[in-house]
Order: sequence, then C-alpha cells, then structure tokens
Amino acid sequence: MQTYPTTTSTTRRRITALATAGLALVAAACVPPPPPPAPNLAACPTAGAGQVQVAVVVQGGALDSPPVVCVVVPAGSDGLDALAARAQRISEEVPRLGFGDAFVCGIDGFPAAPACGDEGPAGFSYWNYWTGGSTWDAAATGAGDRPVTQGSVDAWVFGTWDFVTTFPAPPTGPSTFAELTD
Repeated sequence: MQTYPTTTSTTRRRITALATAGLALVAAACVPPPPPPAPNLAACPTAGAGQVQVAVVVQGGALDSPPVVCVVVPAGSDGLDALAARAQRISEEVPRLGFGDAFVCGIDGFPAAPACGDEGPAGFSYWNYWTGGSTWDAAATGAGDRPVTQGSVDAWVFGTWDFVTTFPAPPTGPSTFAELTD
C-alpha cells in the first residue's frame, strides 16, 4: 500500500492562496482595459488669431448626436460654416442642404436623403434654426446669412409642425455660450 504525504493546514492555505492569485492574474489578463473617457465636445478648442468660438446645439435628430459642440471658425463665418465645422469635429457627414442651398435638410444624416422639409399628415418635418444669447430666439435670417461672432450660439431643432396646433419650440436647456460651454 502506497502512502502519500499529508499536507498541513498551513500548506493547504498557501496552495489555495497561490491558486487564487494565479486565477486572478489570468482573469485580469482577459479583461480589456476601460475605454478612454469621451472628449467633452462642449468645451471649446482654443481660437487663434482671426478665429471665433461658436456653440452649436442640435436636438431632435439622430439619437447619438452630441447635444452641444463648440467649434472654432474663421472670423466672418456664417451659421452654415459653424454647422459644417461641428460635423467635422464629430466626424459626421456635412449638413445636407436643399432648395438652392438655402435650407438645411439633414444634420448627422438625419433625416435620411432625400427628405427635406417634407409635408406629411402631421405637418412639415424639418430643422428649425434658433439663436441663443440671454434667451432662445427664432433665427431672423437663414444660417447662411447670419454672421457668427465670438460666443455665438446656434441651435437646430428637428420636429414636425402643422402651424395650426403645433409650432416650433425653442431648444431645451441653457441659451448662453458660457452655460453651454462650461
């Protein structure tokens, strides 16, 4: 009859501790590192000489679109330039324009082409343009005709309105550059 050496409780604890540590190392090697934190797109990049910072707000479109993106554009740019700079900063397609480039049809690919201010049973579906400041105001001119300056706030809200019972509503949230880019 063959006999085996007996282990002491101290030896068993050491073996268990080593095995547990080994399993923890293997498990740690299998877990991918956490992703880097998402950039704060509302924080403004530094503007150089001859450039201005503009906060661009987009609501009601693609679900994964960032709600506020601060961009830097050359002084003398307009609202369409700021919207295009936003698309570039977040690696989205440029805004889709229609009606002789006088109308913003799509932002971040929403709605899908060829939709552009379409009329349906609930009314017209389109991107409504707003300007910020101390309050939200419906834009008095089109984005291509509105010069942006340091601290401008432009907003785009997608919705469907029949203009009898439903009307475009301003963006939700703050309207000032400082609050949006804080």
